[in-house]
Amino acid sequence: MENSPVIRRTGLIVVLVGAGLVVWFGGATGQRLKPKPDLEAGERIYKQNCVNCHGPSGKGDGAAAEKLNPKPADLTSPATQAKKDAELLEVIKVGRPGTAMPGWMSEIDEREMRDVLAYIRTLAAW
Repeated sequence: MENSPVIRRTGLIVVLVGAGLVVWFGGATGQRLKPKPDLEAGERIYKQNCVNCHGPSGKGDGAAAEKLNPKPADLTSPATQAKKDAELLEVIKVGRPGTAMPGWMSEIDEREMRDVLAYIRTLAAW
């Protein structure tokens, strides 16, 4: 009686309904989970691509900054740090019109952009 088809079927239905409820109420959005940013990769990419303008500490005082008008953004400023990730990722991706800030979408992929952004977020603590 313990392994009757009715009990097995009922058990299977309970498991499937339970799994469905977990997905439904668990906030599944249909989006893939984004991997955790790699700060070491972000620092490496920053030093290769960003430090010349933004400087080693992100204050906008890199070697090329003196010749640029407008000056590069101070990535440590409260105004920059208050921006949402999506805003900053868009600037990293497509650049900023009217400035020397280029878009990097042809050079680095989205994960690397997220790594750089995560590293930029650490600069405010310096």
